[in-house]
Amino acid sequence: MYDSVATLKAYGTPTYDGYGNEFIPEITTTVYVQPRGVFNAEFYNAAQAGLHPSVTFEIANKADYAGQLVINWEGEDYNVIRTDWDAQRDAIRLICEKRINNG
Repeated sequence: MYDSVATLKAYGTPTYDGYGNEFIPEITTTVYVQPRGVFNAEFYNAAQAGLHPSVTFEIANKADYAGQLVINWEGEDYNVIRTDWDAQRDAIRLICEKRINNG
């Protein structure tokens, strides 16, 4: 069922390299996901708040998700705009919108 691979992205504390240039380290975690569509009600409710959900990713084990705000799937980055936990299966769903211009 969870046959697609995605990368969860988080960003660490800004630090400096040997030349004094500031950079923010990217911390990645690979997880198996099941991509799904977005329900109509979810889409319209989010649109009222100025959000544009385009895909939902379900992760089989809630423990695999640590609050990351970006997920990369098939080479595209998505912002996590909401999470939904399925207590019966201990799965978590990430409702996401596609990132535009790395924004």
